[in-house]
Amino acid sequence: MSNPDISATAFTQRGHQRREALVAATLQIIVRDGPAAVSLRAVAKEAGASHGLVVYYFGTRSALMTAALDNVCNYLATAFENCIPALEAAAGKPEAFAAVFIRYNMEHIIEHPEVGLALHELNIAGIRDEALRPILHKWGKVFTDLCRKAFRELGSQQPEIDYGFLLNAIGGIIIGQFALPRKDFEKKIFTPAVERLVRSIAGGSASQDMSARKERLPKRQA
Repeated sequence: MSNPDISATAFTQRGHQRREALVAATLQIIVRDGPAAVSLRAVAKEAGASHGLVVYYFGTRSALMTAALDNVCNYLATAFENCIPALEAAAGKPEAFAAVFIRYNMEHIIEHPEVGLALHELNIAGIRDEALRPILHKWGKVFTDLCRKAFRELGSQQPEIDYGFLLNAIGGIIIGQFALPRKDFEKKIFTPAVERLVRSIAGGSASQDMSARKERLPKRQA
């Protein structure tokens, strides 16, 4: 997100390139040093640009962080959209359905840990920075909308819940691999885990377990 006084459509090609370079510098800092290290001056130094240029294009640290998050999510959503035809075609076979998710995550996150780490760090940053939450919500809806039909055809009665369940479970597995790399990760750990998760959704257990849990929760007294 750029400075609200500047129309994105008014950027020249050179201006667009400068802005993208600043976003790339922001992501480099996030991956290397964590979100807390991001500041307008730090990004200017990382990009070899002036502080004034960063202020001109973004104005605030939150705008920089939002643009970085938007950049990562846009890349992943484009890649995910390309997988949707295969995902829908595999909906009748849980193992084939799982294989699409496995390949997508292997190619775009696990084999590019800077992407996965940046996404994880930016999600964590959203806990403390409320300005990031709208963009997190926006992209969460984009991903859910993309695969809603495929999850329904898989057998999910609650696609939004089941996609979130699968997404967060996979995310946890990947972060574990980043922290403690294991040999034969895809074959011995990732594939069996994702297949098991997808089979549970295809059988309805993920949705049913959620409904059952709600029913068991004690009701609040009026």
